[in-house]
Amino acid sequence: MKFWLVLLCGSLSLTACGSSSNSSSTNTNVADTSIESDSSISDEQISSSEVSETTDSTDYSAMSCEDDLIEALTLINQLRAESQTCGSTTYPAVDAVTWSSTLTLAAEAHSSNMANYNFFSHTGLDDSTVGNRVSAQGYEWSYVSENIAAGQTSVQAAVDGWMESEGHCINIMSENAQEMGLACAVNNDADYRYYWTQVFAKPLQ
Repeated sequence: MKFWLVLLCGSLSLTACGSSSNSSSTNTNVADTSIESDSSISDEQISSSEVSETTDSTDYSAMSCEDDLIEALTLINQLRAESQTCGSTTYPAVDAVTWSSTLTLAAEAHSSNMANYNFFSHTGLDDSTVGNRVSAQGYEWSYVSENIAAGQTSVQAAVDGWMESEGHCINIMSENAQEMGLACAVNNDADYRYYWTQVFAKPLQ
């Protein structure tokens, strides 16, 4: 059995409400997709400590779609390391997340789709959800969530927008999240030009 939770947020012009999903630990087949074992995922992970060693002085306001977005992992983990207020609720500090190349592929697919087809939604043109997109990459999950944004020209601007939105902020501060992927796509002919997707997940144990 799978439980879906869509977090509703206020009217925002360039960010969409964060969405998250949970599946039971007994579910071995997500979205009718055959999924590889978790061992294939762990090989792609990069620890937050490895990233932080080289990104302590990173200017995230200058980091754009063209940069290696793995460095943004440090920014997210800095936020998770302290309590944060999302809407009217304060969330305690939570463990750091690690980078996942698999989740990044799912994020890249959705950002590219939004940029190339000029739309802005958690639902893909093929009616896919974040759970579908993550499963399609061969990632077996027990928790998954997604933040999207459009129009922001830097990592800092996108993350700031998410932290100011209750639903997105909750996704960033979720204790269920263990891994993260982040992607951005650019299309000068699209309405917002820049399209960001952030995916969090926890592997199915």
